[in-house]
Amino acid sequence: MTNLTLRVHGQRLAVTTTRSSPEPAPAFPAPLTAELNTADSTTLVLDYEQLTRDSEGANHQGPFRVLEVVGPLDFELTGVLASVLNPLAEAEISVFTLATFETDWILVPAESLAAAVHALRAAGHTVVDHAEGEH
Repeated sequence: MTNLTLRVHGQRLAVTTTRSSPEPAPAFPAPLTAELNTADSTTLVLDYEQLTRDSEGANHQGPFRVLEVVGPLDFELTGVLASVLNPLAEAEISVFTLATFETDWILVPAESLAAAVHALRAAGHTVVDHAEGEH
């Protein structure tokens, strides 16, 4: 797997769940929002500050920071997530991952962002801060 470029987004996100069908998630100015449904529950990824204001006592995790694998990625590529997740696992950084049609998204605990960036760079990846340019 060749080295990848990842973009850090400034928005802080939360991951929350509900056992019932929620109201549709409102649109937030976030790099990523998601609604994942199974037969048993719904998982939402949304703006952390909005969640904490509007969902007192909700079961949620966060805040997370977002690392976007700069794409689009060809569906024939193999090992993309492994090349990103292995260095993070070795650095003992937990993750929540999502994939879209064009790329992969890795959420890391906000307090672990600096360590995640360090681990990814040490593994040969390029990490670019969305607001500040390349690091």
